[in-house]
Amino acid sequence: MSGSSKIKNRNQRPRTVQGFSLVELLLALALGLVVVAGIVQLFVGNSQTSAIVGGQARLQENARYAFDFISRAARRAGYLGCAPEPDNVVRGLLGNWNLIPEYNITRSVDGHEGNGDGTWTPNLTSLPGGVPGNVNDAPTGAIDTAAIAAGTDVLVFRNVQQPGQKLVQVLQPDGNPVVTAPGGNPGFGVNDVVMVSDCEQGAIFRVTGVNVVGNEATLLHATGAGFFDNAAAVNSPTGLIPFTLSFLGRSYGPEATVSAVESTFFFIAPSTRQDNQGNTPLALWQKVGRGGAVELIQGVDDLDVLYGIDTTLADGISNPNQYVSFDAVPADVGQIVAIRASVSVNSVDAVTDDGNRLQRTFSKTILVRNANPEV
Repeated sequence: MSGSSKIKNRNQRPRTVQGFSLVELLLALALGLVVVAGIVQLFVGNSQTSAIVGGQARLQENARYAFDFISRAARRAGYLGCAPEPDNVVRGLLGNWNLIPEYNITRSVDGHEGNGDGTWTPNLTSLPGGVPGNVNDAPTGAIDTAAIAAGTDVLVFRNVQQPGQKLVQVLQPDGNPVVTAPGGNPGFGVNDVVMVSDCEQGAIFRVTGVNVVGNEATLLHATGAGFFDNAAAVNSPTGLIPFTLSFLGRSYGPEATVSAVESTFFFIAPSTRQDNQGNTPLALWQKVGRGGAVELIQGVDDLDVLYGIDTTLADGISNPNQYVSFDAVPADVGQIVAIRASVSVNSVDAVTDDGNRLQRTFSKTILVRNANPEV
């Protein structure tokens, strides 16, 4: 029995190994494709979400930076040192002050209302570069007014820079200011327009020469006949008088300071860079003094400004009673005590599923702290 059993076992065939059937293979491939598709969809969704979140962060950051720049300039506007009364400030430059936009300190806040037809009220001729051939426009200092985006507003603030330089000796009305010059540098140069002032009086003049001796500098102010040269005679409460640094006929003591006159211009124009689709977005630009215009923030489509007017100056309280566009501002811009700026910003790059940019408008009300300092 045992012998026949062994023979039977040797004659049995080994069990064959079974593979996947075609149906099973197709089912496995289908399941794999579903899993891969889910992973790809999750990755794409996360990428789109990340792009949108990044776009939202960028447009919010654009608005914040725009308001930071505008707020700083607005809060400096109208600062004239120790705040002498405007009638006591000698405006010693030749020419129409409305055509000297970089130095027209008589208007601490200015604006140009963008109209829907591509024009501005008032027009842009009073901007640096707005008057073709005007000799006060240095090649690097002009604004390309043709590039300013139609329908957007232009905003201007003026003040004197701080810190100024202290006088080191008494200054007579017909004298030349002598100021501190740490390390031999007074901070002023030839052709700079500066203001000397104390709490009672002030004078604006062009520096025609700087004589430095040690840590002191004498600022010369020779008269001339060219545009924004120093005038040989100036208007005063009593009529036309020879050029003087004081309408009041008083000297300046060591407490007086000399500071550069500064104007800051904000406007919307095309950016110098392209977005991720090869388009050129708009941007917020800034020009300070006679320097060239500088692109501040890419992705700002519009600047719209309303001006807070104090219609009750006599009450001694600087408070806006109404907000109007610049074409409705009274002739006395000293009534402007606040501005309400709105900026329309975008994400610069296209971040949505349909290839568009995110857009949003933000607004901020800013107090003009130096409005009507004599009140």
